[in-house]
Amino acid sequence: MTAADPLVDFSGVKKNYGTFEAVKTLDLTIGRGEFVAIMGPSGCGKTTTLRMLAGLENPTAGTIRIDGQVMNDVPVHERDTPLVWQSLALFPFLNVVENVEFGLKMRGVEAKERRDRAMLWLDRMGLKGFETRPVDALSGGQRQRVALARSLVTEPQMLLLDEPLSALDAHLVIRMQGVLTKLQKELGITFVYVTHSQSEAFAMADRVVIMGQGEIAQIGTPQEIFRAPNNRFVAEFVGRNNILEGTVSGGIITIDGAEYPLPGAADGPAEIVVAADRMEIHATVSDAAAIPAEFVSEEFAGTGIICYFEGPDGEELKAQVNETQLAALAPEPGQTFWLSWLPDAAHVMAG
Repeated sequence: MTAADPLVDFSGVKKNYGTFEAVKTLDLTIGRGEFVAIMGPSGCGKTTTLRMLAGLENPTAGTIRIDGQVMNDVPVHERDTPLVWQSLALFPFLNVVENVEFGLKMRGVEAKERRDRAMLWLDRMGLKGFETRPVDALSGGQRQRVALARSLVTEPQMLLLDEPLSALDAHLVIRMQGVLTKLQKELGITFVYVTHSQSEAFAMADRVVIMGQGEIAQIGTPQEIFRAPNNRFVAEFVGRNNILEGTVSGGIITIDGAEYPLPGAADGPAEIVVAADRMEIHATVSDAAAIPAEFVSEEFAGTGIICYFEGPDGEELKAQVNETQLAALAPEPGQTFWLSWLPDAAHVMAG
């Protein structure tokens, strides 16, 4: 999937720090008005990518274009790419409205106009009446909204966000996800959002870019990433996936000597993914195509319970159930169950 109306284009972009390759040959297009989340483990290159887009780092090789213009050597202050930091970087010596006005002041906007525009944004962010307060007297969620107002008051065509919700309590994260999604849709501007949080990326983004070891591992909608990971790295990073290896012949995959239907798959060695919420648990042998596995433990995951099992070769297997299902199974450590899945629940990984 590519952006129909591109605003940002990374073409063959690399970033080295000495001999260390932080970003390796990045090719990525981001559309006008698109919400893109860049996600991956620590050290994968996602923040370096964002910093190059913001102009805080220069690429070692390749070209970065914004709206068709090459930006490689354009300094930060000449780019229309405000960045909301993880730390928010609000000025403690300025009150709320002065923080919001700051970018306009740097652009030479007259005092009355910048105050009027700042007040409009404070009202829009639900902060009317807070304009004269010092920022250190605000809650975490309120400071977050001040940082957003400060970035958006200049009416940019793109907003960059570097793990902006990581310091917030869980209930505030959910609330701010709604605020960000609503803002992005209303304004129609491009959001480029870096996070290590799968729940944030999947809840808000139109497309998700998964990075690993300085490279793009997969790009797709949240549903594509979650249900159809390209490779083992993505499947393991997304989590709660069962990865099984076998050999396909005539629409059947053989795993550890047992046969399972896999219609449409090409013959040969294959890795399949079965998500935990599509794995079925049986207390007795009810299907020849089922894996015997010993129950190990359970984990409450908010929307359900993840049951962990050990397969015949010591592999970890996972199945998600609700509380009623768990009570009916009443599993005990060491107890044997049989795990199965419907044919359409298995996804064959490409890489």
